[in-house]
Amino acid sequence: MLIVSADIGGGHDATGRALEERVHGLWPGSRVGWVDTLDAMGPGVGPTFRHTYLTNVAATPWLYEFFWSSLWRHRWFSDASKWFTGSWAGRRLAPVIEAFDPDLILSTYPLGSAGLAWLRRHRGLGVPVGAWVSDFAPHPFWVYSQLDLGVVVHPAALPVAAVAAPGAALGVCAPPVLARFRPGARADAARRCGLDPDRKAVVVACGSYSLGSVEEAIAPLVDIGDAVQVVAVCGRNEQLADRLARLDAPPGRLLVRTWVDDMPTLLRAAHLLVTNAGGATALEAWATGTPMVMYRPIAAHGVANAALMTAVGLAEVARDPAALVAVVRSRLVGPHPPHPLLAPSHPYLPDLGLAAVAGARSSVEAPQPDGERPTDTASWPLRPQDAFFRYVQSATVAQQIGVVLEFGPRPDGTELTCAELAALLARRLPAITTLRRRLVSRGRGRRPGWVVDRHVDPAAHLTEVRVVPGDDGSAAVDRFWSEPLALDRPPWQIMLVGGLPDGRTRIAVKLHHCLGDGMSVIGVLQRLLDPATTRPVKPGGHAPGRDRAVPGDRVRHPARWVARTTRGLARLVGQGRAPATVLNRPLGSPRRLMVTATLPAAEVSRAARTCQAHASEVMLALTAGALGRVHPEPAPPRLRAMFAVSHTPRRRAPTQGNWTGAVTLDLPVRRIPPRIRVAMVRQSLRTALRSGEPEAAGLVMRAMGALPAPLHAALARRFYNSRHLNVIVSYVPALMRPQVLAGAPLTAATPVVALAEGVPIGVGVLRFGDTLNVGVLLDGSLADTGPAFVAALHAELAQLLAEADSAPVTDERPVDVSAVGGSGPPRRGPTPPGPPRCG
Repeated sequence: MLIVSADIGGGHDATGRALEERVHGLWPGSRVGWVDTLDAMGPGVGPTFRHTYLTNVAATPWLYEFFWSSLWRHRWFSDASKWFTGSWAGRRLAPVIEAFDPDLILSTYPLGSAGLAWLRRHRGLGVPVGAWVSDFAPHPFWVYSQLDLGVVVHPAALPVAAVAAPGAALGVCAPPVLARFRPGARADAARRCGLDPDRKAVVVACGSYSLGSVEEAIAPLVDIGDAVQVVAVCGRNEQLADRLARLDAPPGRLLVRTWVDDMPTLLRAAHLLVTNAGGATALEAWATGTPMVMYRPIAAHGVANAALMTAVGLAEVARDPAALVAVVRSRLVGPHPPHPLLAPSHPYLPDLGLAAVAGARSSVEAPQPDGERPTDTASWPLRPQDAFFRYVQSATVAQQIGVVLEFGPRPDGTELTCAELAALLARRLPAITTLRRRLVSRGRGRRPGWVVDRHVDPAAHLTEVRVVPGDDGSAAVDRFWSEPLALDRPPWQIMLVGGLPDGRTRIAVKLHHCLGDGMSVIGVLQRLLDPATTRPVKPGGHAPGRDRAVPGDRVRHPARWVARTTRGLARLVGQGRAPATVLNRPLGSPRRLMVTATLPAAEVSRAARTCQAHASEVMLALTAGALGRVHPEPAPPRLRAMFAVSHTPRRRAPTQGNWTGAVTLDLPVRRIPPRIRVAMVRQSLRTALRSGEPEAAGLVMRAMGALPAPLHAALARRFYNSRHLNVIVSYVPALMRPQVLAGAPLTAATPVVALAEGVPIGVGVLRFGDTLNVGVLLDGSLADTGPAFVAALHAELAQLLAEADSAPVTDERPVDVSAVGGSGPPRRGPTPPGPPRCG
């Protein structure tokens, strides 16, 4: 669950905390993330908006009232304001949502709801979204017809919300407050709060900022007499607390508090609450059963809240000190009337409406008649890194990456069927925006763009192959990777190979490289697969604080980043052409072959420890040695490999986009001892990382995007070919854990990388359980090379382990690769080296 809130006053976060509490009660074990909309909208936005709000309420209430009234009086003004703030917030929230990848989004802040509505309309946001109104009276910024459900706190607010956004789905919930806000023994609560049990407590609380005529209200209340004890809750307003503390009040009549942590107990102890906004504090008092008086409500939403609360009998309004004293005297004498919260006729949604939102069927799922696509979906340009892989595709080299999965039989012995896979996709596609993105042209001279289709027919992206006895399905997989993806629909395809022995099923998944990188493929799979086992959740085991969902890269010192990137640019410029080899020749057809190898992860790790290297460096060295063994004579002493890396944690868009950098390495392929080869590869990779080459490559990618699209395309095709590369290698750092698909257990996962023009070999490595699975994609002209390469890979590992077993034991400690990419030299440490975050 992702809670979209904002730190502007305390009401939005208070509603979010109540929703989070209900989430953990309704769905134990859920992960709840928070995003502050104002922080996501950009640096300085939060302080600016908070200052503007405080200034309007305190100094220019007429301006705030004018803006609020204009939203109601002029539909065009309301629509324009919501579009402007929605497009701003939506664009900045998009990477946050991509990163957190939620199943449900809960909004408690109007601008956050505006951004989510914009994303639903323009970016096809398919996750169910609910918006909770944390005020008593909604206004146009609170309610959106594009969202699945708008939740108000009283039936009387429904017609107001319906006028604010015609056509919006609406519901009513109980006050969205923490469960601790409930009626209780007043005398016991008074003792716990340090109040005088012989006096009647009147709590004056006007929100976290204590705006409005607070001092004007407290002075006459203190003068009522010794029978009343006034508790002033000033929240964050330290200046107000200091002024009230200096009042010459008789002893015991006035208690001044700043921020109160135990507000439920204080409200239970109170005979009356005096407030002026009608937000979270009023809802908490309502849930606690504490009567309320609205004294001189603040402009705009405060006045609206007071009017509606008065109309339904939840509060009384006092507009001057004399009226306030009269109301307080009348409320403190005689029995209280029944609290409206206890009336049984209110049609409240259970669980604050969470289940209703989670079960909402989003409009993006509705199929269009005759395959018609919506015409109101806007497009936006591909990121330069993603457009790069669209440009380098040719008639013979399709830029498609993916994975081949092996599944065992289900517990009842049956195999996975294509119909079950189609049904699962139909259920989950609405929430996986990546699989609903479609490439479109945005005009001459402009980068291609994305649109998100509201409905994607799984049958158009699924194929099934049934093999006969003796056929292991390899030929079908080869044909699958030989066929380019259709680009007139979302560019992905899945093939199910059934009929294999022992009830096994093979599933090949491919995505166009412009949709994402290897980590994106893993992210998409995580949305399709289910955990093999459900881990028990310990009571109270949720991490304290908030799981902040705002993405951000590791903070770098600007001068160091510039220096590293400059060194990386110099390294890129000085690399020159790749070595000439008979392997690199024009690929005459799109025919591809795929071979696989499985290496024991424990043996690779043992070799890595012996060589003071990381598993990715060992796999690079094994790949180099195998290439040397299978290369036709005469073999060059080295081959240049492109190796995708990201030495910063991946923080955004886990299911979409190319976020990794890349380095080019000269792999030693001549016949040398494998242990020496590992040392050479390790040194080469770490030198490339320290030189800033990944940062430089990323900068070049982004800079190319600033060029006109034809020039961008020409440069991409010029540099991504055999003139600069001999082989492509990818080590995916994700660890695939035991998972199931429609009940069938996943037993193996092998990655597949894309080739480049004139580059006929691509090697992908992925850790799955206790094995390292290697997928080798070959041009059809190298049909005889595949089995030889797999045998050579095993021979290289065996020779490396033999050298490791015969090597003398040393006390040298391993190099800590987590320091690689920093400003200083690699550190020495007692722990095995960390990964260079290859992708």
